Amino acid sequence: MKRLWRTLIVSGLAGLGLFSTTKAQAASLEIDPTYTFLKTYVDTTYYNGVTTTAGNTKAISLADLGLKGGDSINLNTSGAFNWSVWNPGYRNDMIGVFSTSDTLLDSSVTQRVVDAIGLNASDASKYNYTQTNWTSRTLFDSVNYAGSTYDSSKSAYMCDGASINDPGRLCGKQTLFDGIFGIFGQMTIQIPTDAKFLFLAVNDVFYSDNTEKMLVNITKSGSFTNSAAVPEPSMLIGAVATIAIALRMKRKQQIAQ
Repeated sequence: MKRLWRTLIVSGLAGLGLFSTTKAQAASLEIDPTYTFLKTYVDTTYYNGVTTTAGNTKAISLADLGLKGGDSINLNTSGAFNWSVWNPGYRNDMIGVFSTSDTLLDSSVTQRVVDAIGLNASDASKYNYTQTNWTSRTLFDSVNYAGSTYDSSKSAYMCDGASINDPGRLCGKQTLFDGIFGIFGQMTIQIPTDAKFLFLAVNDVFYSDNTEKMLVNITKSGSFTNSAAVPEPSMLIGAVATIAIALRMKRKQQIAQ
């Protein structure tokens, strides 16, 4: 008898949506502006007695968010990051790339997201970065390219200031690779069919000297931000009735005893 009334109550609560195994289809993430999935060879800043090194973006599991390839998602950013502790200024554009794996190679490699996936043609035409609006590039390198100066403190070659904005330079090559898309404020984008992970970062030239934080909300297009659906009125009535019956049976059992 105890098992029966306990089952009825649990069934009623489940009907109310108090027990839910549905995975979330939303996330609010804090983005550290010193983290990236781009090449950041010897990207280190020493400021006010603190040494900061560019970090590695953590891959976001789409499955953990209840998302899969083919879903359309909304990306909504807020806040802004300071692009330099020495020469403060703020911007809020970000970059992202989908991947079939969470593999991120060493910071000396150009295409660190080795399993990056390109967008569909429609999204690529709207959100892909191009050579004209891409800003991220490597300031330090292990190779002595033309227009670079050896920095003994980093055991690396650094691009000369006069050549950093020259699109034809060899030093500080842009780290653009297929699949990277831009995020400006709010956008809706389709997850590539084979994608399992998403990498996000702010869009910048040099990462270790960044400060502040940015936020990005990820939601499935057309879905609620919570994981549990709101029950229909008929479901509520049925669930309440089920719980009432279970409690009445429990009281009768106590009286009989």
